[in-house]
Amino acid sequence: MSEQEQPVEQASSTNSSGEPTQIGQFPQPGGRPTRQLDSTQQQPAQPAQQRQNAALRERIATLVAALGDPEHPLHQQAVQDLVAIGDPAVPALNEALNPRRPWLTAFRAAEALGQIGDGRATSALIEALRHPNSNVRWGAVRALAVIGDARAMLDLRRVARDDRAKTTWGESIGGAAASALDQMRSQNVLFRSAELMKTALACVLMLLALVAAVSVITTLRTELSRIGHDAVDTNALFAPTTPTPNTSGTPEATPEATAQAEATAQAGAAALPTTAPNASDVVTGTVLMAANVRSEPNSQSGNANKIGSLNPGDDIVFLASTSDSKWYRIQLGQRYKASSRIDSTDGTGWVIATLLSKPTGSLPIEQAGAPTATPADVQRLTEAETPLPTLQP
Repeated sequence: MSEQEQPVEQASSTNSSGEPTQIGQFPQPGGRPTRQLDSTQQQPAQPAQQRQNAALRERIATLVAALGDPEHPLHQQAVQDLVAIGDPAVPALNEALNPRRPWLTAFRAAEALGQIGDGRATSALIEALRHPNSNVRWGAVRALAVIGDARAMLDLRRVARDDRAKTTWGESIGGAAASALDQMRSQNVLFRSAELMKTALACVLMLLALVAAVSVITTLRTELSRIGHDAVDTNALFAPTTPTPNTSGTPEATPEATAQAEATAQAGAAALPTTAPNASDVVTGTVLMAANVRSEPNSQSGNANKIGSLNPGDDIVFLASTSDSKWYRIQLGQRYKASSRIDSTDGTGWVIATLLSKPTGSLPIEQAGAPTATPADVQRLTEAETPLPTLQP
């Protein structure tokens, strides 16, 4: 082998002191070592923003993995944590809708995307409408209803027309798609224009009422001012009074007796107990996902017993619960969206518990209508491959 073909690590030369020196290293003249550069000075420090981004990506990946693993310590709060992260979590959640991922991961990813409300999730959610698992398709429908992107309306019409499957807890996929279409139509431009016109008309009426009220008050002040300047007979005000003779035979009350009687009356009034009525406790909550309101705690009849619908973020009042706490009878609270409604005589209805926040107080137990689940439903839920999703408030 020639000298040029020898490996670099084996080639050597001789320095002035006669000691061999490896190629690629500085010779040490005079036997004095050279100062080595500090390792921290050789490589530039990683910017803080890049470290933060890497940490955020790692946390998002951990939370997405926890969505479909009930044994993961972050499983319960994974949806809430991803919603709190917001827009940066959308790409990872879109990828989690892939049919190759566990169905529970895709279902809860759709739930998180609906609560974030980012339009970048629309395409992935539309693809999820063809997911082989009915629970995932139902979650995609509800998320698209919340986002309200018009691009999804054509696919939602197809689902409402063709999808006859139900979720493992009995909700109809086609019925949910029809409800989502109604909700999206109510939020279009024409509806908003009508609402603006109503608001403008109400402002005009309030302005007219204010002008009329000012006119009435001005007239009243004028009349009172004129009455206050009328001449008054001062002789009638300062005329001496003549005492009226006492002909009843009873002794007249002296000033001292009158004062004593008033003091006795005040003491008796103070001794009376004062009781204030106790206000009944009101248990309130919030709608977590768009939900159908039923006339009875039963969703097996499809839309036959549907009496209304609710939107995420609506305030509600809990009135009663079934014995198994899977359904709550509720009514709308103080704040709710214009499209939310309960079409019953008393303004109440039944909603499945997984779509509402957990009540903080005790509720009376009611059994209304048909049972919440038939034996066939219980057997079908028992034979399911994976457990039902747990939706936390």
